[in-house]
Amino acid sequence: MKSKLWKLLAIFAVLSIVAVGCGGDDDDSSSSSSSESSSSESSSSESSSSEEAEEAEEAEEACELGRGVSDDMILFGSSQPMTGNLAALGEQAVLAMEVTKERINSGGGINGRMIDFIVQDDAYNPEKTVANAQYFIEQEKVFAIWASIGSAPLKAAMPIHNESETLTLFPWAQDLSFYDVTANPYFFSVNPSAYAQTFGFGKVLVETYGIDGIKVGLMTINSVDGQQTVDGFKDSIGGSALVDEQTWERDSTTYGPQILSFIDSGVTDVYIGTGDTQFAQFLLEADQLGLDARFWGSTGTISANSIELAGDLSEGAYGVNVISSANGDKPGLNEYREAMFEAGATEAQISTASLLAYTGGLVLEEGLTRAGDCLNTASLAAAFESITDFSTGGIMRPLNFSSENHLGNNDVIILQVQDGVWVEVENLG
Repeated sequence: MKSKLWKLLAIFAVLSIVAVGCGGDDDDSSSSSSSESSSSESSSSESSSSEEAEEAEEAEEACELGRGVSDDMILFGSSQPMTGNLAALGEQAVLAMEVTKERINSGGGINGRMIDFIVQDDAYNPEKTVANAQYFIEQEKVFAIWASIGSAPLKAAMPIHNESETLTLFPWAQDLSFYDVTANPYFFSVNPSAYAQTFGFGKVLVETYGIDGIKVGLMTINSVDGQQTVDGFKDSIGGSALVDEQTWERDSTTYGPQILSFIDSGVTDVYIGTGDTQFAQFLLEADQLGLDARFWGSTGTISANSIELAGDLSEGAYGVNVISSANGDKPGLNEYREAMFEAGATEAQISTASLLAYTGGLVLEEGLTRAGDCLNTASLAAAFESITDFSTGGIMRPLNFSSENHLGNNDVIILQVQDGVWVEVENLG
């Protein structure tokens, strides 16, 4: 075997010598061949590079950026009650939006784009909200409407949002119709409906005190939102538990007649669907008129402002919320408070309104990041729909969206004023 191998090696060596001796023509041929090969490779490389450039250009042309989106900026609009009865809530929300803007922009933006927003006052007036929507979309050319407050105002503006394919992002608005993905494909929220909140409230009451131990009075705003608040409670426990229904108007500043009615009805529990300033006023008047009951505030009542205004009268009051206490000791809540105080917030502005706007900002940042360079209504909607099990650091339960569900959160959390602070509670009594 070794002998054969050596013979083969010897033959190979001889052939190599012969080839060297005749190498002139072969070298030229080889050189020519090499040159041709190199030329071919160069041509192929140039062709490939040209094709790649064309493909990149086509991809760029295929991406149509959304209205209000440029290579370095994304512009939002926000209609807020900056004057009127709910002005405190609007101020709180806008400050949280400023915090979100600072966090994103100080980090270099998202995909190279900074964010900015324009605020227009609507005074919680639907007609003004409609005018604001037209201004945002037609004149300012905003990308999306962000963090607006109020069901009635927003509902009036939603047809304009939908017709123009404008995203409505993380408002504090709870009308049941908003959550219909077919009717409102561009609406995304982390705030469950008013219906869901009083439905949960009814369950808590019965579990704690029993159906025979409660007589409930509801005070809700005179709007579709208020009616759904009532419906949620009725569908929860119904029957004889609901003994009195009262409403308040958007511009109401006193609640004596409603309180006197609750006294006459002998209520054990009153659910007060107002803002924080109105809740405090209700507690003051209830004390003056002698209403002895457990007081339950809606989401809008839960703030340091309501405690500051009502003082000791707020102690022991409950809040039905969709979000944890702004004063809780959880990572997300600690980051929220730190950022808010750095932005100049007062204790009164550490509230559900600002916390909801802040939380919506976290989801907005995640969605914009996922949407990538080609940012438009379709890409951002798809990005939101891909978000599952999203952690807010304990502010809310993990958030989940899908193509069939644009409401990321549907949980009710009970809070109570204890030692001058809203805290999350599990055991009532």
